[in-house]
Amino acid sequence: MAGAHAATISFKNNCPYTVWPATLTDDGKPQLSTTGLELASQAKFQLDTPVPWTGRLWARTGCSTDASGKFACATADCASGQVKCNGNGAIPPATLAEFSIPAGGGQDFYDVSLVDGFNLPMSVTPQGGTGTCKTGSCPADVNAVCPSELQKKGSDGSVVACLSACGKFNQPQYCCTPPQNTPETCPPTNYSQIFSQACPNAYSYVYDDKSGTFTCNGGPNYVITFCPSGPCCGDIYIHIGTIDM
Repeated sequence: MAGAHAATISFKNNCPYTVWPATLTDDGKPQLSTTGLELASQAKFQLDTPVPWTGRLWARTGCSTDASGKFACATADCASGQVKCNGNGAIPPATLAEFSIPAGGGQDFYDVSLVDGFNLPMSVTPQGGTGTCKTGSCPADVNAVCPSELQKKGSDGSVVACLSACGKFNQPQYCCTPPQNTPETCPPTNYSQIFSQACPNAYSYVYDDKSGTFTCNGGPNYVITFCPSGPCCGDIYIHIGTIDM
């Protein structure tokens, strides 16, 4: 088929520690060829995706394999027992990069989401394209300002992630569930505002569309950075190209 589109995703870890990126394709579509991998600091990796594609990317931290061979992570684990997530999503709290990329170079939607909490800094910057094409980002260490009741601590007692208020309390005013399931009845809370103040260009809660969601037309590239405020300039490139099949 002539003119089919494909996306190439290139990962680079800018954190000063190893992370384990993972991918999840939405809408019941086939998963990507790699749903999880280990990525050392400053390392890179590439894989292809079909287009259109809707899904999410995240990075797990503090991962290890126990004596029985079971793989698990301190944050954003997907409970597969393996490095690959095999169609499982991230267990909150997890910083997510979310994409909806259409075929034919139409309007892309993308964001960095803290709706499921935070585990590490991340940013998404389009390269090229037309329209607003702004950066979605959470470059700050939200763990440093996480309220004690939302903190997830590691085995050494340090804060390794920050839960969302919905994930912690499971109440309508935080989760925007009935009867508070509209933007009017579910405004920002003190907890979501902590996320919003730390990362104003990230999605802080369910109805944060105005500040959290970004668009870009014309098939841009994307640079996703784990730990964007780190010592260098790590990136993940998502490139929309055209191939002949």
